[in-house]
Amino acid sequence: MNIIITNIGRRGYLAEHLKRIKNTKVFVSDCDITASGLYGKNDGFFILPKPSDNEKIYIEELLKCCLENEISVVIPVIDPEIYILSAYIEKFRKNGIIIIVSERNVIEKCYNKLLMNNFLAMNNFFYPKTFENLEKFKIEFNNGKISFPVIVKPIYGSGSNETFIVDSMNKLSVLFHEGLIIQEFLQGDEYGVDIFNTFEKKTVRCVIKKKISMRSGETDKCVTIKNKKIQSVALRIANNLGHIANLDCDMILSNDKIYIIDLNPRFGGGYLATYASGVNLLKLLIQMISKKNIRENFNDYKENVLVMKTIGVRTVNYTNTPPLIL
Repeated sequence: MNIIITNIGRRGYLAEHLKRIKNTKVFVSDCDITASGLYGKNDGFFILPKPSDNEKIYIEELLKCCLENEISVVIPVIDPEIYILSAYIEKFRKNGIIIIVSERNVIEKCYNKLLMNNFLAMNNFFYPKTFENLEKFKIEFNNGKISFPVIVKPIYGSGSNETFIVDSMNKLSVLFHEGLIIQEFLQGDEYGVDIFNTFEKKTVRCVIKKKISMRSGETDKCVTIKNKKIQSVALRIANNLGHIANLDCDMILSNDKIYIIDLNPRFGGGYLATYASGVNLLKLLIQMISKKNIRENFNDYKENVLVMKTIGVRTVNYTNTPPLIL
């Protein structure tokens, strides 16, 4: 099975994990020749256009790359590309290539924070009080229904780009613009949950991690835990959303209520902890593609596994041509 992980960035560990599975050949790609994930353990890398610069050219180049290298599985790992690829599932399928993305309507609910909140409200989940209009926020603030600090973030966001904690009306008035939302700042413990569905949208795994610290919008330190209340909420999300493969869900436990912060239909920054706890979701994915039956098991992972990311260094001989690994 030939697989490509696209726009790999710094997540070279995904390719390394896949290569440990028998009979897999793993390629990687990125739009940036200096992306560290290109130079880890893989079977070759490709420099492709940036998806958001020109969608049609990117799709043409990716499809060409897959056909020329007999690649049958595409695993995207960044939000903007996932959104784009969700519109081309059938185009690739007709060429014998599976893209590991959920259906377009599912991706839209995850990618657009306002649509996500609508989905959460319709299915009786808690989420932070949200404003897409500064004047409405001011009215609520003046009526004592919300207070500072607040979170400002994009409606279409990825990582921590343009996300701020704001502690005054003056700062908020300067920072806020169209395309952003304002959310209440919730005090509490934050959790990341990997919720894994089959192609038939049956939930088979659910791994919970308590976040200790974040870096650049990604989990930096976390510890695996088991919590029936969080698990129950996670399984309800999976059942109502109907995603495929992994969903990286962010929650905050505040005042004994579980608030949903983000739904990311991909392998997220906390996946390393899931893997370290004994749950190999990439192996399950290969089994799914191979049409093997996967039984649900929500508790067969190790608790109290502390995962801390370190700073590693890759060195390559850099020229204008693709670098050679030293």
